[in-house]
Amino acid sequence: MSKISDFLEKIHSAAPTPLGFGADRSEKAPGLGLFASLNKPTKQKLSTLCNNVDAIIFSEKPDNNLVKDIAIPWMCSGTDSEESVSSLVEIGCDSIHCDLSAEVSAIANDDISVFLSVPVESDWNQLMILNTLPVDGYIINPKDLSSISLKKLSEIGSITRSTDKYCLLSINQSPTASELEALRKVGVMGLIINGDEVSTPDIKKLKTNLTDMPNPNHKRKQRPQVKSVFEIEE
Repeated sequence: MSKISDFLEKIHSAAPTPLGFGADRSEKAPGLGLFASLNKPTKQKLSTLCNNVDAIIFSEKPDNNLVKDIAIPWMCSGTDSEESVSSLVEIGCDSIHCDLSAEVSAIANDDISVFLSVPVESDWNQLMILNTLPVDGYIINPKDLSSISLKKLSEIGSITRSTDKYCLLSINQSPTASELEALRKVGVMGLIINGDEVSTPDIKKLKTNLTDMPNPNHKRKQRPQVKSVFEIEE
């Protein structure tokens, strides 16, 4: 299991112990994980983000000099071949983010976790098929989350409740405390912010809000267990 998957598993289990990578044992566990996507990484930006988020998501393979001393796990998007994934693992990549165009051989690497982009508009039959794919998690990208209506929450929930995989949600605006709790209740385990655009004070505020979320006072429902296509016996 990758570090990112291990982190999300602890959030899913609502573990009361600290979850951050390298976190002090006195720190409170966050209600949701916080990830930052980066299109234009710099050493200064990475240094700032590493102090305020749980993991980084690069839009393409980063320079080895940027990530060789990075203090938190990182994921890379746009990887679709076995060769590209192998080259990422060599420089410390923890997980990859892909879409349905990725080669099966690319995601068969046991050294990484795989997160699949899932369209919000996917219907139930599509979601049932997607859940059989050999990936560890989903990344949900709504078109607009400036506010969260019941309709948008139900669209997100239709994905999270159709699977036993870890679900991350891309956001373009920090949710309110009540919205954070609603997202957690429907099964979201982490939020992805745009690390190129969101200011450091806003990131710190969101991180504080996630840390201040109360521990769940109920056990999460067991997610449906659907076998991977590679596990189904003929």
